[in-house]
Amino acid sequence: MSVSVLNSVAVREVRIGLLGCGGVGQAIVQALTTSDDRLAEAGLSLTCVAALVRDPSGPRAVSDVPLTNDPDAWSRYECDVVVEVLGGIEPARTLVARTLSAGIPVVTANKSLMAAHGVELQALAAAHGTSLYFEASVLAGVPCVNTLARRPLASGRGAWAGIVNGTSHFILSEMTRGRSFDGALAEAVARGYAEPSSDADVSGRDAAEKLTILLHLAGHTDVATADLPRRGIEGLETWHLEFARRLGGVIKPVALADTGHDAGCWVGPAFVPASHPFAQVEGVTNILSIGRGASAVLFSGPGAGADVTALTVLDDVVEAMAGRGPVNQLAPEVLVPAAHRLREPRTGAWCLALDCVTSNAGELAEFLAANHLPAIALASEGSRHAVLTATATYAALIAAVDAIEASGVRVTWWPVVEVAHG
Repeated sequence: MSVSVLNSVAVREVRIGLLGCGGVGQAIVQALTTSDDRLAEAGLSLTCVAALVRDPSGPRAVSDVPLTNDPDAWSRYECDVVVEVLGGIEPARTLVARTLSAGIPVVTANKSLMAAHGVELQALAAAHGTSLYFEASVLAGVPCVNTLARRPLASGRGAWAGIVNGTSHFILSEMTRGRSFDGALAEAVARGYAEPSSDADVSGRDAAEKLTILLHLAGHTDVATADLPRRGIEGLETWHLEFARRLGGVIKPVALADTGHDAGCWVGPAFVPASHPFAQVEGVTNILSIGRGASAVLFSGPGAGADVTALTVLDDVVEAMAGRGPVNQLAPEVLVPAAHRLREPRTGAWCLALDCVTSNAGELAEFLAANHLPAIALASEGSRHAVLTATATYAALIAAVDAIEASGVRVTWWPVVEVAHG
């Protein structure tokens, strides 16, 4: 790293080693040019010296960065910070671990890596006197991770609720307007909000990984993504969303976790009452609430797209060069096991969509009440019904659904997101 003088301002020249040069990697390279004036104001001049890629011959929108698929050749380039946007677990984990062991700071946008190995990689960084930044791995356009990493009391408030995947949120926003799932997904891909293969988004895995990272920040480092119950959005139909509207709400893709007295977790579609803040946002907007009631902290902003992610990554590079490492060294007594308490949804209200029903609404309501799942609101049209229930345990819900399905009725259910009361 060298220092030059630009308009009487000392500018440090920082060399970036790039791991991956796909959509996000290319956006980062392009942002180095479009943001050079702002970066100079921060006292930095950033240059990408080389990129390690799986296929150097693939088409790319950038041409001034040396590409190689040889890790040894890539490691011979001298760099001051490494940016990892390969995605996936391997070889990203091995390469990041090697970099941190050499005392070089790393910035990553890889939520799969951080959810699976973030705790050990942060410990490795601390052991070698360097830092690991991962702001772009959760809500890419919303500066929440570094804030929470530096504030253990804020990050550990015991309740998390959010719309944390912009792609699935865009798809459901379009479906609310009457568009089919396939049509909405195609539009998300065309706009650059989703990759042609978007299983991580629509299956809920991406959101579950982000929730895992947030739980780790709060000291629940035993939680693994596989512990969290989740469901994808691909099974939703437009009539589900229309009936939700009749019941006074909307279906949103949410991530919910509570480690309090009534603990539980859910990642997937949920019924959100129209009065809830989550119902007021749409498109690729992300929103995250940490805490309960009037004391909850709310974050919101854009959550999909390579350009948004690229700028967040570069902000982390600036943080790394300023030496302001994310502080998340929790004392041992703060590390609270939580995985065993998050393997089922918590007790609450439920929304049921029922198809091929032969009984009338009154008979359905009587049946639900007899099965400890009383209805408080119901919408019907022909053989289709949608129901909002009173508060009930997850066990009561499953028992009632099993009994209904035994009669040949198709049932889809979602938790109801509570409206906070101060």
